[in-house]
Amino acid sequence: MESYIFNFNEYQDLNLLEIGDQQCTPLYSFSPYIRNEYIFHYVLSGKGYISYAPSTCSDNKILADISGSIEINAGEGFLFEPHSKHIYHADEKEPWHYIWILFKGLCVPQYLRACGLNHGSPVYHPKDYSAQTTTSIKEHLSAILQHPRASKAFIIGHLHLFFDTLIKNAAGSIKSGHANIRIADLYISEAVRYIGAEYAGIRSLDEISNYCNVSRSHLTKLFRANLHMSLQEYLIQFRINKSLDLLASTNLPVYQIAYHVGYENELNFLRAFKKQMGISPSTWRKQNKL
Repeated sequence: MESYIFNFNEYQDLNLLEIGDQQCTPLYSFSPYIRNEYIFHYVLSGKGYISYAPSTCSDNKILADISGSIEINAGEGFLFEPHSKHIYHADEKEPWHYIWILFKGLCVPQYLRACGLNHGSPVYHPKDYSAQTTTSIKEHLSAILQHPRASKAFIIGHLHLFFDTLIKNAAGSIKSGHANIRIADLYISEAVRYIGAEYAGIRSLDEISNYCNVSRSHLTKLFRANLHMSLQEYLIQFRINKSLDLLASTNLPVYQIAYHVGYENELNFLRAFKKQMGISPSTWRKQNKL
C-alpha cells in the first residue's frame, strides 16, 4: 500500500488530508470505524462490498448486515461521511484495487451532491464504464500520488480537478433543496471569512452571527449540518491550525502563540490544543519543527 499524509490547514474550501493506493488481498476488510472527515474510494479494478450505518448502530449490527451489503465494481466509487460507522471488504476472487482520499472543506457538500453522493447514496456511478472514463477520473489522483512533495497549489489544484472530472462523468446529481443549500452556503462562507480575518480578537460567537446577520443558534445548526461540527468547534479548530503554523515556523514561546491565535489564557489554549491534537504544543513542536 502506498499512502501520504498532508498538512494543508490553511485551505478551508477543500483540504486533502491523506491519499493512498491499495491493491487489496482476497477478502481484505476494514473493520467498523468512525471518522471525523470524508473518505472516498475510487475503484480501479476488481470489486468489493460496503456496509454503513449511523453512529448509533453497534459494531455487531454492521457486521450482521454485511451479507446484504452493497457491491462496488471497477469504475465506481464509495463515500463515507463524517461520524458514520462503516465496514468494507474485497471480493474473494476479484479483490479490488482502489485509490482513496481523506478530505474536508466548505465546498465538499456541494461537490458531493453534484456527484450524486451523500449519506443515503454512498455509491458513485459513472455515465459509462469505458477505459477512457476511468483514465480521466483517476488522472488527477495519480498526479498527486506521483508527486506527493509537490507544492500545495499543485496538490489542491489536482484535487479540485479530480472532483470536476468526477462531476462531469457522474450518472446523476442530488438537487433537492438547492435554493436552501445556496443560502446555507452563503451564511457559512460569511462566517468562515469573518473567522479567518478576526479569529485572534473574537470573544463571543455572537460577534460572528451578528456579522452574518443570522441568529447564533441557526448558524450553529448550519455548521453542524454542512461541516459536521459546531460553530464553536470550527473556531477552535481554526485557531489550533493557526497555532500549528506558528509552532512549526517560529521560536515564539507557547504563551505568546496562545495570545496570537485568540487565547487570553495560556491554560485554556493548552487544554484546547491537547484535546484537538492529543499532545501538548511543546511536544508537537519538537516533532514538527521546520
